[in-house]
Amino acid sequence: MDDLLTRRPEGDTGVNPTYNEERYYCYDAHKDKKRIECDHAGWGYSDETLWDLGFRSESDIQEYVFKRFYKDPNENILSQWHLTSGRRAGNTRKSNRLWSRICNALRRTRTSGTIPGLHKVGIGWENTFYFYGESVSEIEGLAETMLRPVYPDETFNVEFIDRSLPGDMLDRNVKSFKNLEEKISSLKNRAEKALKAAEDLETQAEYVKTLITQNLEVAMRAT
Repeated sequence: MDDLLTRRPEGDTGVNPTYNEERYYCYDAHKDKKRIECDHAGWGYSDETLWDLGFRSESDIQEYVFKRFYKDPNENILSQWHLTSGRRAGNTRKSNRLWSRICNALRRTRTSGTIPGLHKVGIGWENTFYFYGESVSEIEGLAETMLRPVYPDETFNVEFIDRSLPGDMLDRNVKSFKNLEEKISSLKNRAEKALKAAEDLETQAEYVKTLITQNLEVAMRAT
């Protein structure tokens, strides 16, 4: 973690990333600044290594940096709002640097990663199920092969969730099936009401039809 906060991280053993220093104009600061660009997508680290750091969002990074470098209960510094402007700027710089160096790895892991674990399969806009697999591509193949026959017109979106045990997917699918059961119950209830309404309409129609026929007969006898 400390290595990623340096200007030129050393990276994993044997990776040896190279860096270029570029100048650019910062419109916020109204002056020229320098930034470091790395030729390695993970700044010297694999996507798996960066995923296993445990951060999943920018807010996770901000919370880590604050707790690691600035939080001090003895000085009553319990949130970022208690920091001086200078320390708040330092907190922001560290957070931005760290997040910018791992965010793409997190995105790649979610959409095309090869870490064994739990994967989410979104089916259209309404249904979500969870499967265990070795990679995103494996679950994409499973979805196309096994789910496509029963969801022929839906789009599938597969996303890696996290490392897990195979049995964990049972717990994660509980909510999905509960939602399905509620939808099924609602549809059946609506179908029963619709059928009852149709039967009522049919009864009313037959009654009025008979009444009109009787009225016609009476009228014709009278004339």
